[in-house]
Amino acid sequence: MDHSNKNNIVISLTILLISLSAETCPGFNQSPEFYPETYTDSVFSEGIHTVMLRNASWEFTLPVIELNSGQQLELLFDDLSDRSLYLAYTLVHCDSSWRPSSMSQQQYLQGFSEGEIREIYRSFSTTYDYTHYRLNFPEENIKPLISGNYAIVVYEISNPENIILTRRFYIVEKVVDVEADVKRSPPGEYYENRQLLQFSVIDPSHEIRDPDSGLLAVVMQNGRQDNTIRLQKPLYMEPGRFDYTYSDRIMFPGGNEFRNFDTKSLKYQSENIERIDFMNPYWHFLLKPDEPRAHMPFFSGSDLDGAFYIDREKATDKHREADYVYVHFSLDLPEIHAGETVYVFGMFSEWSAGEHNRMTYNPETGYHELTLLLKQGWYDYEYVLKKTNSGIDEVSIEGSHHETGNTYTIFVYYHDLRQNFDRLIGYRSIKSS
Repeated sequence: MDHSNKNNIVISLTILLISLSAETCPGFNQSPEFYPETYTDSVFSEGIHTVMLRNASWEFTLPVIELNSGQQLELLFDDLSDRSLYLAYTLVHCDSSWRPSSMSQQQYLQGFSEGEIREIYRSFSTTYDYTHYRLNFPEENIKPLISGNYAIVVYEISNPENIILTRRFYIVEKVVDVEADVKRSPPGEYYENRQLLQFSVIDPSHEIRDPDSGLLAVVMQNGRQDNTIRLQKPLYMEPGRFDYTYSDRIMFPGGNEFRNFDTKSLKYQSENIERIDFMNPYWHFLLKPDEPRAHMPFFSGSDLDGAFYIDREKATDKHREADYVYVHFSLDLPEIHAGETVYVFGMFSEWSAGEHNRMTYNPETGYHELTLLLKQGWYDYEYVLKKTNSGIDEVSIEGSHHETGNTYTIFVYYHDLRQNFDRLIGYRSIKSS
């Protein structure tokens, strides 16, 4: 069967599922709790899409700001339902494992304990109507007083128990510096496919008095929370310097350069898009069929390390003028083993594998297929496998290479017994070459 016939079948099947697809959203959870044991990046309300939290000065950053710096974070999201929501938010301080701290809000917040989201806009000139919400914080009347991990909790003003979403962010106090380097793994089993991170924590003021029990470093690849490495103790210590130069402990699969597609234009097909169709009343983007890359040689490419951004061609306000379109994925992969499932994976899916991004094998086309409702823009993605009761396998389909470009982030925490909370005292982001 040729690609044209296969894609026609994909569209026909998708039209039958549009009403279901429109209500799916990454991270949706039917039973939110205001004070969970651990905070996650989650959506608890149907209709909420395209949640983004980042440093307000640069959209391709993690949500990290410095304490008392005047820097702000920007929270953006859309509601595709017909309701009118009036929303408030609060900030919750967490420990290094994202559990709520034992402190009261008066101990870590200055001013009020909650704020209101006032920037509310209707979409403009779109086929898919939605309400767009924006919030820049911290605000003057609700400011964090201490460093550490935080969660923002968004909820209905009239019904505070109705939590809409939660998002994690970081406030760092610049106490230590971090020197870091990304290298190819040492010769051996992982020489061709893994990357080794080595770093040192520099403490010029000698503030760290108990590194054995109080110091913690957390390493993250491409902003993912699901595969972080936590290091309780440095390998070597000397006055004012703590070295994490392990030869094998801080290794990550290099992975592959991310696949990507561009939906900014509704008229012109960009690379990797096979066809753009308007099926009244919505737009559909058919991506070119993808193939597994595990046994292919490495090819360098330009990507966003799994991230995405929103844009629409010639838009004045891209966040309220970008339309929602249906994007059709197809992967030319034979039927897989029992207990294995294929997912389309990236920051847009919250780096998670759930029902919203699970692919289905279509025996008529021979492809694994998925249709997602996504806002116009640029998206990085990859295909991953997940076995029952096991983690995410990003290597079996995509392959792994030591040359791949990845962004590594190091967070340094210090639990000061006198203050009894996890301070975030250092932060460094570094790109592998």
